[in-house]
Amino acid sequence: MSSSRRSHSVFLALLICGAAALPLRAGRAPAGVPSDGTVKGALTVNGTKFPLTHIYGRKREAWPADATALGAKDVDELSCGIVELILANAALPEATIASILQNDYRGSEKIRGVRLVIDGSGKYKWTSMFLLESGAEQGWGVTQSSGEISTGRHFTGKVELRNEQVTQVRMYDLSFDTPVKLQYARTETETAERVPDGRFAEEFLKTLPGEWKIERWLGLGCTTAGGTLAVGERTSPHEFRGTFRITTSNGDEIEEEVTISTAGNKVHFEGGKVSVPDAIWIRDVFDLDLWQNLMVGNNATDFVVLRKL
Repeated sequence: MSSSRRSHSVFLALLICGAAALPLRAGRAPAGVPSDGTVKGALTVNGTKFPLTHIYGRKREAWPADATALGAKDVDELSCGIVELILANAALPEATIASILQNDYRGSEKIRGVRLVIDGSGKYKWTSMFLLESGAEQGWGVTQSSGEISTGRHFTGKVELRNEQVTQVRMYDLSFDTPVKLQYARTETETAERVPDGRFAEEFLKTLPGEWKIERWLGLGCTTAGGTLAVGERTSPHEFRGTFRITTSNGDEIEEEVTISTAGNKVHFEGGKVSVPDAIWIRDVFDLDLWQNLMVGNNATDFVVLRKL
């Protein structure tokens, strides 16, 4: 299991934003990614209905454009991050999902869908975008919407929208239930060098012992963590004992014993005794990449960056 984060439920009202669509490629189409959860309903464009069958949930840092779209004063007010839900009429290839999330979606003759951008804290409202044939399109015109979304480890909701422009009418009526996956950028590695696979075993033994700072520890909820990792006793040829001393943004003080070993060319953490109840923190299990004085990686619920002091 991984570190536990308190979940919460918030009900939000709908805003409108713009959208984008996919490129077609010659030759065999890339395989689609299985749906993360369930979705029911359809997107209707000028009377043509497209049942939506696949949903993908991702969480990331907030960008300045998100603050504008969500009505926040600045990006610092979106400290819980952004959750994006992509609802589509077919399984999407990984590259297509990435292009949508990176605002680089160019249009498709076949794919139709909706992209929801949600404030992770629930303080601000959320925006809706369409995935259409012609690429990125704004939902200008007269818009009527209603709906609610419950946030936490799972995102569930029921949303309805009707958007009318001079020559376009777009509507959707959707219900969904999906987990989300972390997709944080590894900005700390931009000026660092990844340890080559051929040197990993040597660098693991040389670099691990000592004190590490928790540079970033972000979870699916709003909770963040700081503190240190002390790596001490070597218990086998490729294994160390360590202790996390953690302070969360909720004010919890935590000590967690960990065993640190190797898993291929990654640093494997296996949590042991934790000084607080499971309701506050559950033992951690994750694999991190070893960079120059950095360990970086994530599991299903946490993104972690450790820096050697």
